[in-house]
Amino acid sequence: MSTVIQEAPADVVLMGLGVMSGTIAAELSIAGYNVVGVTRGPYWNYATDFASNKYDEWGIGFERKFDFPASLQTTTIRNNVNQFALPARRPTFPIQYHSLGFGVGGVAQHYGGNMGRQGPWAFTMNSSTASKYGAGHLASINPNDDTQDWPFTYAEYEPYYVAWEQAFGISGNGNGNVNGAPMPMSKNYPMQGHPLTPLGSAFQSASEALGYYACPHVSSLASVPYMNTYGVQINGCVYDGWCGSSCNYPCETGAKANSAFRSIPAAIKTGKFKMVLNSEVFRMDTKADGTISDIRYYDAQGNVHVQPGTVFFNGMWGYNQTRSMLISGVGAPYNPTTATGSVGRGLTYGYGTYSSTGGPSGSVAGMGLNSFCAGNAAGGDTFLYDFMDDNFDHTGLNFIGGAQQSAGGYSGGGPGNLTQAGGVSSASQGSAYKATQKSKYQAAATGHVSFGGVAPDLPNTTSYWDIDPHYVDAWGDPCARITHDWTPNGYLGASYFASSPGNAPFIAILNKMGATGISNGGTVVAPFSAHTDWWGHHWRGGNRVGVSASTSVFNGWQQAWMAPNLFAAGEVNNTTGDTVPSGTHIAGPQVQIASEGMQKYLLSPGLLTASLDGKTGPT
Repeated sequence: MSTVIQEAPADVVLMGLGVMSGTIAAELSIAGYNVVGVTRGPYWNYATDFASNKYDEWGIGFERKFDFPASLQTTTIRNNVNQFALPARRPTFPIQYHSLGFGVGGVAQHYGGNMGRQGPWAFTMNSSTASKYGAGHLASINPNDDTQDWPFTYAEYEPYYVAWEQAFGISGNGNGNVNGAPMPMSKNYPMQGHPLTPLGSAFQSASEALGYYACPHVSSLASVPYMNTYGVQINGCVYDGWCGSSCNYPCETGAKANSAFRSIPAAIKTGKFKMVLNSEVFRMDTKADGTISDIRYYDAQGNVHVQPGTVFFNGMWGYNQTRSMLISGVGAPYNPTTATGSVGRGLTYGYGTYSSTGGPSGSVAGMGLNSFCAGNAAGGDTFLYDFMDDNFDHTGLNFIGGAQQSAGGYSGGGPGNLTQAGGVSSASQGSAYKATQKSKYQAAATGHVSFGGVAPDLPNTTSYWDIDPHYVDAWGDPCARITHDWTPNGYLGASYFASSPGNAPFIAILNKMGATGISNGGTVVAPFSAHTDWWGHHWRGGNRVGVSASTSVFNGWQQAWMAPNLFAAGEVNNTTGDTVPSGTHIAGPQVQIASEGMQKYLLSPGLLTASLDGKTGPT
């Protein structure tokens, strides 16, 4: 039988020690509060754990030896309420790709590090669309529409963006165009962008010659050595190519940003931070007034620990953040029949469908993938925001938003560039394929550029998280259940980019680059011709922030409406999302606001109602 161990109360209790919790750990401990953080898995040391064990393509890419086993906990997936949800049992291609992080830093220990701010339009997607295209436009293009604005505007979030970027360590130079002008940034990223490939430079020159605004890709891989605002020294990328491709491979130098190498060291240095490893948080207990009294977790021996606190932060990733609230009875569960309740509501997917329509493409001679060893694919290229959000006129169109365009990214030398066991075909094995691998890194080889992408997946009343009534995890608690299918908006945006007139700007860029073999675009893909059958890291919404307790879980301070001493931050707290793939970056200002809000709560408990004051960091 398990022993129940009562822990000493703490000022601040963190559930998980991933990217978001790391910020809270550093800032609240530096501010003088006693902080306890509980996480599953170890504290990885990049100099010993990854340098000596990383060259294991099979163990990392398919057995996911640095991740949490799906056999212990997973989620189930269905497309609508009439289906029986089935579990994703292992994280392997060609279906289930992503997995849960394990240890301090979470999945950011080996993610792609793809960053970039969410633009102003995405924060006011609902009201901006109504104002420009009519009050009923969203409802007419998005069945069962449930789109809402964020509680604050881009301008209000902007100081918190800056604070997080300086602490986490972001590389880049600017962040794309917004309606013909550079995105407003009060301070540029702290590190320069990664060196461009020849193809990335050619794409930038051609785009800018045609009046667009191309920026180096924004990345959380440090381009140079850097000391962040917490006083943590960060090593620069050495461009060895290993971590390129597939978001699977960890960094041996610590250049890939995560809490283990950016924020937790600062928390430890204060002497006010206690780190609890190899433990599984399974409940939040509440008082009669709805506030959280403590969390309970299992240690590695199966003992139950009770950790009281004054204020709590739910830094769990995605469905586990929502699931922990549902199984603990915190907040009002969403009911899809009546469209009432908030926990689980507003779920969207930050990925495109597997059957998305391809836009124009072409080849540029003399610009192979890269002629030198390189870093992760989130670098080396340049990108355009001109074809996403409302940065082009959507009058008469049956979708909103668009897609980021880029070209020239590092291929990296990682094993993802070679055939792995999933999805092999005659095009990826045999002598002809090997011949292409032999010369693909030569400068004289051909570089490929393609455009397109899908428009944003929009919130609706039929996509949500809840608790699965049939499947449980290794500890006997119910698994989370995803009910989701792609909304028409994504397909229709993709179809626009693949046909005239939507493809015209892309064809013009290809011609300016001197591309040959230009294709005008792929075939149109009908809505609902592909269905969600896997879960990825960029689920957005389901535990969203908002201005009303009836339709959102957290207020603008990232504070739970029904449990005011509970705060959270992450993509799952997004109200809406555009097609920027860098969901971690969008969560950055959220966690900075949560840090400020938690410090305000500790000084004066209760729901926070004042507007943001832009004060970031310890107070």
